[in-house]
Amino acid sequence: MSSHYSDPKDFVLHIRSELISEYLKKLHGVDFPIGDKKETREECADRFVDFIYKQSEEIRNKVFMELEYINSLSSENHISALCNSSPDIDRENEIEKRANTYDERALLAFTYHPKEFDDYYSRANIQELGVKELSLPKVIDVSEINKTNKIEEFETKVQNVYRKSLKGEKCKIKVFQNNNELILRAYLEDLPTRDTIFEGKQLDEKHIRKPVFDVVFVYKPELEMLGVRALGGKPVVSELQKLFCSHFLGIDKINTEEERYSLASVKDLANLNLIANASYGVERAYLKSIRLKNKGVPHKLYIEVGGKDKYSGTDAVQGILKELNLDKNTGWEPENIKITVVFKQIGKGRRKQVSVSITPPNTCDLKNRPQDDTVRKLLKDWGIYVA
Repeated sequence: MSSHYSDPKDFVLHIRSELISEYLKKLHGVDFPIGDKKETREECADRFVDFIYKQSEEIRNKVFMELEYINSLSSENHISALCNSSPDIDRENEIEKRANTYDERALLAFTYHPKEFDDYYSRANIQELGVKELSLPKVIDVSEINKTNKIEEFETKVQNVYRKSLKGEKCKIKVFQNNNELILRAYLEDLPTRDTIFEGKQLDEKHIRKPVFDVVFVYKPELEMLGVRALGGKPVVSELQKLFCSHFLGIDKINTEEERYSLASVKDLANLNLIANASYGVERAYLKSIRLKNKGVPHKLYIEVGGKDKYSGTDAVQGILKELNLDKNTGWEPENIKITVVFKQIGKGRRKQVSVSITPPNTCDLKNRPQDDTVRKLLKDWGIYVA
């Protein structure tokens, strides 16, 4: 994972002086002297701080901003994803042979491939976002959507959704295509807000700034799914889903509240065989928790596995359900379940694991990582995803 960042000096503690010097010279045109072999990390960091405060305020501010920015992607997962998505990056020769830490890897990637770094940064956190999912009755190839004229027309339509509330005076959409998946990230200008800043030595408590917010569209034709994340709550998300469908897919009427997930009876869940297709690379899957409701009871019943007690195995919740014999005959019905999927170890690093919470008819907290898409396929195989 990326190192903890508290200030620029804290980040520089993880970087050798020759790489700091290289970065400053190539991107900012200033010469930071390389330290001798006896110099400690702390001495190098102190020397960096002294040096950077002798530069112009413009350079200093930009360097401080960039170091925080670089640090945010200085993890194994981000470095691998950045290099995999950027064929111009020669990871072995440009990064691995020269870097000792992931902070150094990220710094080298930014120093020599700033555009690729910026492009990846724009989409990196989208994988970690939850979206409101919609099942699509028909799909088209992403190449039919990713056309300049269609994207520009869509910018205006997204903008008009927010102009009703006086937001979105400006709008720009960035497009990210990865195989047969398309992400549109619309950046919109928000209403003016007030900041407190220094103008020279004078304090300005009414500095006007127009922030930018974003709207994300995730189109996955293989899964027949559209995901939207947007400011404005459920009505705006629904409007944007319909807008995407009509503009790109030619679907003029679509039910954005269609049921996507369904839970069987308590008895059926207790006996549900959570087996994965061998091609999915899953080691095991198990029911982590369940929340039950009963019309005749004012309280809900929640069962979750935890600790090293009698029910510490991966089938513990299902075992408890069988012992309690809670089925429709007793009035108890499942309201929410959480399933944990553990993937097989591949290469170095931590084993991937996804815990998904499902509340019918269409609430699910899966994100947009490759492993989340695998879990979507599993839910369909298990009869939980029904759209």
